[in-house]
Amino acid sequence: MIKRARKASGAMVALTLVGALAGCGTNGSSGHNASAASNQASVSNNKPSGGGAQKPVTVTFWYGIGGQLSKQIQQFVKKFNDTHPGIKVVATYQGSYSGGGAEQQKLVAAIQAGQPPDIAQIEVHSMALFASSGRLANITSLMRKSKSDKPGDFLRGMLASTKFNNKYYGIPFNRSVPVLFYNTQAFRKAGISSPPTTWAELMTDAKKLTHGSGSNKVYGFEPLVDWWPWEYTVWSSGGNILSSNGKSAAFDKPNALGILKDEFKLVQSGEATVETGPNYWNLMISDFAHGRVAMDIDSIGSAGEIASEIHNKFQWKTAVLPTYQGNTLAVPPGGGDVAIMSGISQRKEIAAWTFLQWWTQAQRSAQWSEMTGYLPSEAASIHLSTYQSFLKKNPQYQVALSELKYQKSPPLSSNYLTVLQQVQQGLQAIFDEKHPVQSTMTQTAKRVDSNLR
Repeated sequence: MIKRARKASGAMVALTLVGALAGCGTNGSSGHNASAASNQASVSNNKPSGGGAQKPVTVTFWYGIGGQLSKQIQQFVKKFNDTHPGIKVVATYQGSYSGGGAEQQKLVAAIQAGQPPDIAQIEVHSMALFASSGRLANITSLMRKSKSDKPGDFLRGMLASTKFNNKYYGIPFNRSVPVLFYNTQAFRKAGISSPPTTWAELMTDAKKLTHGSGSNKVYGFEPLVDWWPWEYTVWSSGGNILSSNGKSAAFDKPNALGILKDEFKLVQSGEATVETGPNYWNLMISDFAHGRVAMDIDSIGSAGEIASEIHNKFQWKTAVLPTYQGNTLAVPPGGGDVAIMSGISQRKEIAAWTFLQWWTQAQRSAQWSEMTGYLPSEAASIHLSTYQSFLKKNPQYQVALSELKYQKSPPLSSNYLTVLQQVQQGLQAIFDEKHPVQSTMTQTAKRVDSNLR
């Protein structure tokens, strides 16, 4: 259940991805979508309409989540292959998928060489980059004709990252959202009865929760110095990341900096701490799991790891992210989607689409969630009795599900990963080097503008 993506490291290679995909454009569709749904059964059952048996069609699938997750993916793929004799899915781990990681770099190289896989996992913030290159199949028609994967079949907000120019290019695969983690034992000792629902409450609670000194100090809060939760801080403060035309930065405006300034105030006052260096995310998890901080904002995909580290040391829960000064909560999508490559044969596209529909079927989607900690993608999944039992035992996932309706799609710009790379540098300057928030983000916005124009 360790499902968090190390997003900052992926963003550092954004410029490489953008440059490599430039000029790779096609029309973004393989041209087989109209007939794929009607021919699906013949491929799946290995009974081609032309008569005579055909060899199983092979579908290559690249993914970017390793360890125990990779083993679970392989188990699912084997089950699919065993029940679909007309299709053989060959799934291979290619390194991290996250925001320009090894899997995505290999995908870019394969696209340039004209030898991409048939389907691939794509980090949610990279969808616009790959879709704009024309190398992803437009699956809008397939989804509308599907018996199980129509747009309305997915959980609300789950498709936020799969659209580009009002067309669908991906299916949710391993999805997460950031939530507030809090130490209920520490809350009780501080006389706090419930988690904060606003940033004003969080600021007050952080002060009450902070105590001790030196190596024994407990901090009330710990911000994650990362561009993923930063998206939440901008949108939920009432601001935007880019202008409406995507040609300039908007995240340095006063209405975009409210939560970020509050986080910095807490660090300056000693009521919050931050972790730095390449392992900052793991270190933050360790801080919470060992009681060194009472609250943090982390991926719901970290819940399994946190539960394992805490074991029975103290009680903890999750809560919906706090709102800011009456603004509407806006939550960034996390994790990855899976897309079919454009230009593959019709038979391969039919087989690939059969596999994706099988993967997202309600019971399987629920099983995937229970096994991994990722959220299910199908709305029907959460009504299954087995998944309801899972939620009762693991209520932190109910909180994550309730946040889906607040999901907001990242800017649909092929340059967005470059923007995030530069924002990450700005965030590190603020929290690691203690630079002022406003001037730092203003300078960051100028650098972003120079690349967008």
